[in-house]
Amino acid sequence: MKKQLIKAFMLTTMILFLGSCSGDFTELRSENSLCKDCLPPGASPYEGIQNGLYTKGWFDYNFKGMITQGDTYAGNVWANDGEFRPFAEASVLNDNGVLNGNWTGLFSVVNQSNSLIQDLIKDKENIPEDAYNQGIGVSKFMRATAYFYLVRIWGPVPIYDENSSGINAFRNLESDVYKFIELDLEDAVAKLTTEPKVGRIGKYSAMGMLAKVKLNLKKYDETAQLCREVINSGKYDLLEDYGNLFNNPNFNNSKESLFSLQWTVNCNEWGTQNTEQAYIVPSGSGITGGGDGWGSYMPTIDLPGLYESGDKRRKPSIMMEGDVYPELLSKKGGYTFDKLPSQTGLNFRKYIVGSADDGYNVCFMRTEQNTNMLRYADVLLMMAEAKLGTNVSTSDSEALVAFNKVRSRAGLGSVSTITQTSLFKERRIEFLLEGQYYFDLQRRNRPDALAEIAAQQRGFYGDAARTELVSIKVVPTNAYFTLPLPAGAISINVNLTAAPVPFNF
Repeated sequence: MKKQLIKAFMLTTMILFLGSCSGDFTELRSENSLCKDCLPPGASPYEGIQNGLYTKGWFDYNFKGMITQGDTYAGNVWANDGEFRPFAEASVLNDNGVLNGNWTGLFSVVNQSNSLIQDLIKDKENIPEDAYNQGIGVSKFMRATAYFYLVRIWGPVPIYDENSSGINAFRNLESDVYKFIELDLEDAVAKLTTEPKVGRIGKYSAMGMLAKVKLNLKKYDETAQLCREVINSGKYDLLEDYGNLFNNPNFNNSKESLFSLQWTVNCNEWGTQNTEQAYIVPSGSGITGGGDGWGSYMPTIDLPGLYESGDKRRKPSIMMEGDVYPELLSKKGGYTFDKLPSQTGLNFRKYIVGSADDGYNVCFMRTEQNTNMLRYADVLLMMAEAKLGTNVSTSDSEALVAFNKVRSRAGLGSVSTITQTSLFKERRIEFLLEGQYYFDLQRRNRPDALAEIAAQQRGFYGDAARTELVSIKVVPTNAYFTLPLPAGAISINVNLTAAPVPFNF
């Protein structure tokens, strides 16, 4: 077992040493130890390995990469810190620490998944069939999801399956990477249970993720059918209070969650927790009760103007001057946001839990708030997008029911027509700070996407009164939609710079 794990993780350990302060990457192995005595009665020992796929495997990407890639680069976030700012200005170079960390983090998920598949196959005769199928299904779901991020960020990337070895692989054709993803998710759909344990993925999780992949490939009928099956299962619904999805760990694994990262707080261990609060909390506010809270991620100036009057998502998402949050600093009578700490005069509310005084398990750079990776609102809006397809607008009844359900939860009235503009605006608001908007822009009609990016105000205020705007505008080209290959990866494997090759399926 130990030999297999070392071999499986050798690739990622060698690829990069840049990207985060998460410590020795080999810490991941502790999540893969088979400790039968540590598991609840009746649990398969391989469930202990699977646990790492919901936490440490994804830690490096969640740590800085998800918001920086999906929101800062897309114009939702202004971030002045050195390694974040190039994403805000669309000037990312291949030596950027976050970029390198994204590569490492996502390939860590791939390799951890491959390790589990290897072990399950080797020990298949000793594992109950349902436990074996669930383990393979979880592994392939995680591997496919990591590759889905990788291919959308870099296009052609090396495909490593459970039989791969060595680090000198060539990149594979983008079409083959997508085929690999689809095959993995189709197998996950076939193998995963319809009744997963709380916080764990099941068949409908895989259907939802496969729908996202199909949508990206413009396979609209297949997308709609997958979304329809998830919707008709009756197993999911929207959580009544939008803010509880991100700002209250008591609502982790709600009826809206199809796939969430399962963070836990151990004040003496790094890599099992959600760190987002530390980068989001307004500087000097004392909200966390500790030494963190730096306000590194700030909403861009344009964002408040996107919200319709009465949209219930605005206050749980974005702090504006004078907003009162009685649940934060609750023992001091609540927190009132003052624009002064932020260069844009705004702050995010999403993913701020608060402090131990507010009743939560929190310590320095650590909360147990789940990261929402796939939720029911996404399935609904994917259904609407699939029915819209490449049309300018649609009044399809199935699309309208799904679309208006999301608007209704937000306290907004129903619409009778959905357009490309209204659909992507809805997604931008609904999934703000969830690392999705860059990938949404990729799917848009390219001229419209480029025009939207060019129109964004990504600047900040240069004075204490927050009145003197330092304007930052991006002039994007098609190259905006593919990031440079990380320098650290190339230094280890120069074959990455060669032309992509077909994958031997």
